[in-house]
Parts: sequence; structure tokens; C-alpha cells
Amino acid sequence: MNATATPNHSTLLRSIALAAMLGTALVGIARGAGDRTLHQRAAVAGGQRVVFDCSKARVSCDISAVGSATRHAQVTASISGPDAANVEILRKPGSAHFVVTLKDQPTESKSLWSIVSNIFHPTSWYRPSAYATVQLSVPNDRELDISNTNDRIHVSGVRARLSLADVNGSIWASDSANVHASTVNGSLHLTLPAETPEVSASSVNGKIEVTLAGNFSGRVSASTVNGHVSNPFGNGSGPGRLSLSTVNGSITLQHR
Repeated sequence: MNATATPNHSTLLRSIALAAMLGTALVGIARGAGDRTLHQRAAVAGGQRVVFDCSKARVSCDISAVGSATRHAQVTASISGPDAANVEILRKPGSAHFVVTLKDQPTESKSLWSIVSNIFHPTSWYRPSAYATVQLSVPNDRELDISNTNDRIHVSGVRARLSLADVNGSIWASDSANVHASTVNGSLHLTLPAETPEVSASSVNGKIEVTLAGNFSGRVSASTVNGHVSNPFGNGSGPGRLSLSTVNGSITLQHR
């Protein structure tokens, strides 16, 4: 009489764990494949603004922008991931407008990354297919617009107006007194150098922290649904205006 062996509960759990580890390892291999570095450069004429857009493709961009006494905008991006070879940074002619694109969108049914991710991570279709660590060098007196979808934005040394938008990522900005920043899932951290800032900052899921000059006396509008507001400056009538809002998170204003 033949007997059929039935795996016990612990054996089954070990098998599942081993399969998950294998899947994670394969995903890690895919993410690290094809590392490369991209460069772009553009002269910034008088009155031009610098634009960097990483919101149009399935590329996660960790963006760091630094302003300096230069007349050029320069982009250096370290790319990794299963579709690293397809990532391009294009520049619109006659401008300092840079856009991150994918030459070929990944095919979910054929990509090793997609196959493994879909097995072990059911929400993998929301995940980027390439990853970029971006360094921007920009003129410190030119307006800067950055749009992102996944990962953080960090800007320092730019004194002109900043327009920063993210979806899944936090934003840090300092040295500019004119900031418009928004994210959906992430926090906002602003350090303002002037006594008369003009700031609009909003998040859905994330806190907002603003550091101000000690003698700020401008208007403050701060609202949150789930969280608290800490505002030692009150709501004055002097120059400068802060408009801050979040849904899930606290808002903190503090002295520099």
C-alpha cells in the first residue's frame, strides 16, 4: 500500500518563506541591473527659469538641487533598475527645461521585474521601473520648478521663487523666501531666510514644519484636520504671508 506524504504546517511555512526570499533577491538583482549615469547641461538666459520634470514616466527620482553663482543648469543622474537603459533626460530646445522619460515603457508580461514583483507584491504595478539619484546645479537667482512623483525633493541655495510638487515624497527647501510646495504623501520642511516670506505649502498625509526669522509679523493661515498647529508668531498684519494646510499631520512654526 502506497502512502502519500503530506507536508506539515512548519514545512509549508518554510517553503513559503524561501520562495519570498528568492523573489526579493531577484527583485533586488533586477533593480540594481544596468546602472548608468546621464548628464545634461543648458545655458540659462536672463529671465529664464529652470524646470526639472520627473512626473511623466515610471522613474523614481531622488532630487537634490543646489543654487550657485553660475549661468548654467547642469543635471547629473545616476540611474538603476530593470529599465535603466531606457531612461533619458531630454531638454526642450532653447530652454533649461529638462524632462525624464522612458524610451520604451516596460512590458509587464515580459519583464522579470514585473513577473517577480506581481507574484510577491500585488501592488507592484504602481512601482517605478527605474530609479534616479539626481543632482541639479542651477543659478541661485533664477526661478526653479521641480515636479516629481516618487521620492524626495531637496533644494538649497536658490534665492528666487521655488515651485515644488511631489506625489509620494517629502520636500525640503531653504534659502528662498518665495516657496510654493505641495505633496500628497510626505512632509514639508521649509527654512525661510527673510522676514517677509510668501509661502504656500500643502500636504494630504504629512506634517509641515516652517522655520522663520524671529521677528516675522505677517499673516498666517494654518489648518489641519488630524493634527495640531503650533504657531508662536500668531496671525499678524505685517509683510509676508504663510498659507499652510494638511489633512493628516501637524503644522509647526518655529523661530530660526
